[in-house]
Amino acid sequence: MKFLKISKFYFFESLFAIKIYYAIFISVLALLAFSRISSGGNMSSSGLEFATVIFMFVVGLDSFKSDFYFSQSVSVSRKTFLKGLMLGILRISMLMSVIDVILNRIYNLFVPSPTMFDMLYTAYRDTGIMNYRTLEFIWKQSNEIYILLSTFVWQFALYTFVCLAGLLITLIYYRSNKWMRVVVSISPVFFFMLMRGLGNYLIDFSGSIISFMDKAFGYSNMNPYMAVITFLVAGGILSVFIYLLTRKAEIKE
Repeated sequence: MKFLKISKFYFFESLFAIKIYYAIFISVLALLAFSRISSGGNMSSSGLEFATVIFMFVVGLDSFKSDFYFSQSVSVSRKTFLKGLMLGILRISMLMSVIDVILNRIYNLFVPSPTMFDMLYTAYRDTGIMNYRTLEFIWKQSNEIYILLSTFVWQFALYTFVCLAGLLITLIYYRSNKWMRVVVSISPVFFFMLMRGLGNYLIDFSGSIISFMDKAFGYSNMNPYMAVITFLVAGGILSVFIYLLTRKAEIKE
């Protein structure tokens, strides 16, 4: 099936960048671990996998033009290309989520380091990482099956959503003319300024937004799978827009 070939091509094309990323990431982890061991200090870290979130966003930004041109050169339909691209993104997100969970557990043997998942959905929220009176670490990374599986699934959903967001942005730029690109680029700045200007008038509205986000991401009741559902639904919505933008995309000279 052609979309499987497109997916395989995209996946292996991305592997080089993934290898470079993890070579740098592991080097940083090794340096931090060595620093703690050699100094005997109370060093800790947290949320290091946020670097992967940024990387996945960049992957999304770089996921369209060259792969689209290749698919068109071999007479692959846009629908087939998009199916292959989406499957490739899912495979990359799955791979990187597995690697990040493994690296975190190894790194925790040397340096206490809660993940973003731990900080949001585990007892870390109540205890913190250290007793600041005694300067002793009280948090320990859990290796329970539920925590491992939930961390993997949560990260997978997050990475997929972020990558799709990057892909949508690059598609908007690709389909826009020069002036529209300028508008798209500066619109976040104007939106931020507008929100600040209207802040005093939107207190009730902002409270509703915060309440909605709390429920959507399962924060109060520590339910990570609400966040997984939210990421996947949001990713599905992004995919619809990506499809609409890809459907009539043309190769630009």
